[in-house]
Amino acid sequence: MSLFNTLATGASGLSATGAGLAVIGDNIANMNTNGYKKGRAQFEDMLPQVMGTRNGISMMGRGVSVGGIGVMHLGGALKPSSSALDMAISGTGFFEVSDGENFSYTRDGSFHVDKNNFLVNNQGLRVQGYGVVDGTVVTQVNDLQLDLGPIEQNETTEMTLDATLSAEAEYLTATGSVSTPYAGLTLDGTAAGASIKEASDAADYSTSVTVYDSLGLPRDVTVFFERTGTNTWSWSAVTDGGEIEGATVPDDEGQALEISRGTLEFDGDGELVNMTEAATGTAWNWPGADPFSFNLQMGLDPVSGDPIDGQVKMVGGDSFTTTIAQDGYPLSNITNVQVDRDGSIMASYYNGEQRKLGQVGIAIFPSQDGLQRAGGNLFVPTRDSGTSALGPAGKGGRGDVVGYATEGSNVDMEEEFVGMIQTQRTYQANAGVIRSSDSSLQVLVNLV
Repeated sequence: MSLFNTLATGASGLSATGAGLAVIGDNIANMNTNGYKKGRAQFEDMLPQVMGTRNGISMMGRGVSVGGIGVMHLGGALKPSSSALDMAISGTGFFEVSDGENFSYTRDGSFHVDKNNFLVNNQGLRVQGYGVVDGTVVTQVNDLQLDLGPIEQNETTEMTLDATLSAEAEYLTATGSVSTPYAGLTLDGTAAGASIKEASDAADYSTSVTVYDSLGLPRDVTVFFERTGTNTWSWSAVTDGGEIEGATVPDDEGQALEISRGTLEFDGDGELVNMTEAATGTAWNWPGADPFSFNLQMGLDPVSGDPIDGQVKMVGGDSFTTTIAQDGYPLSNITNVQVDRDGSIMASYYNGEQRKLGQVGIAIFPSQDGLQRAGGNLFVPTRDSGTSALGPAGKGGRGDVVGYATEGSNVDMEEEFVGMIQTQRTYQANAGVIRSSDSSLQVLVNLV
């Protein structure tokens, strides 16, 4: 091997280690880049030179070259964020974004909505996922557009009651006759009828709930219970007769208008075994709203007798209500947005409702090491990476989504500094080889 070849060998070392320093420098420069994956220079020896020796053919190395720059897809530390739409992936996978024609992949979940309510990254590329139509997540992947407007009002159609009625409620007089003072009240919502206060005084127990008419206006409904026998009760739902359309009394009078009634029957263990429900025959509605009707669920279907939501039972002690709920709500705006582990974007509203706005998809590859950097914290697929498969987070080997967070760089400063020192020393050593070859050549020239 000539001295000139030795110079070339040293030069290859300088070139390769210089590239290694550049990779380390790039890693350090991107320590604060969200979702950045550090690079690693991969060196390989160059094609050796064949030499003939007394012992046969030998191979003499001719230096080193950079075989490639690998990407280390280790997860970075998750950093808290104050933005509701910032998200990170804990585990395997990438967010898929699109410019309308081409798809790219990123671990940088710094997202926001554009003027058209599409979820986009900092370059304006649209995040891919599953939209919501009529409250149902669709299976087709598309640009993820979020409906951030208010939700329309919803009229109450069901009320659900969990309550306990007292088995000690009195219903017999001193002479043994059945006494049900509530049944004797006139509940027609007029001035001649009973007030809600009088109904409350007469009944054995009452509970109330706020419902919503078709205009989304809140209305009060009170349910009264009256014991009529050993294991039987009657119930009655009333509203303020002064609030209905065509009322003849002011609503501050609180006159009771019965809107539904029924009976309850319990067994010896206090469990509900039969229930009836019927609307009153008088037509009525709240001003400007559609006619109001509802089902009161107390544990049994009044028609089929099958178990349904709610639970009313009878035991010793005082009567009390555990929960009373209804399915109506007024027009309401969003108060908060959060991202669940499966990538679902959930909105909370002033009225207490929650709605799913969409679901972010997570892409995985047969070989993520085959992805190619594209700048802007983006990767693009290659033949080596294979085709992406987009699906919900947490399924099929995909990682979970963490809301209110972003993924930091996976660069370790200490590791990079140690590598930089090692590479610098290697560079110096290769420079020493060149100096030694130069000195030997100088001796040779001096001999001429």
